[in-house]
Amino acid sequence: MVSHLEGMVGKIALLRELDAVGEMERRWDEWEDGNEEYGEFSADGPLSLDDCVEPDGEWAGGLGDFWRLTNGATFGSLWIHRQGQIRPTSVVDSLGEPIDDRNWLSIGSVDEQALVMDADSGTVMIYWYLYFKHRWDSGVVFECADIPELIDTVALGPKYPLTFGPPERQKSPWWERDSWYLYLCEIGLIHR
Repeated sequence: MVSHLEGMVGKIALLRELDAVGEMERRWDEWEDGNEEYGEFSADGPLSLDDCVEPDGEWAGGLGDFWRLTNGATFGSLWIHRQGQIRPTSVVDSLGEPIDDRNWLSIGSVDEQALVMDADSGTVMIYWYLYFKHRWDSGVVFECADIPELIDTVALGPKYPLTFGPPERQKSPWWERDSWYLYLCEIGLIHR
């Protein structure tokens, strides 16, 4: 069985080998010209992979391993910050109270929602601050043990539809029109 770290490394290598950034830019241009063959695109485009960097210290949760592959990236609606953009943050409930006593770091976003990591354990969480507007009990949309699991199973894997909450709570299966999800299916990283 392949570990999530090996999965992350292999999948990012595959994207570079396929020139996926160039392919998605070409599709973006066609979409802007009215071609909807490749699905719907998010406002920022579906893929960016920065050059790799050596981490500036020890980071929990495989974040340093990620930066050795790409110093920041966009995978569809999921965006992970560059090394110098990581900041402490508070994760609060609908009353503005912290949800726990962990040391959270803002490591990116999912659309306009928070992608945070526990600085000590490396646990990664997608958190919707406005969860109560959706009548959810909690803002915790999804948790992963670390960055490699997030990249391997969510950003570049079959759990991508979970980025906006449980599929059964969605108004429609948005991922079936999402350009990034469709591309992952096309290149074999997701099997429908």
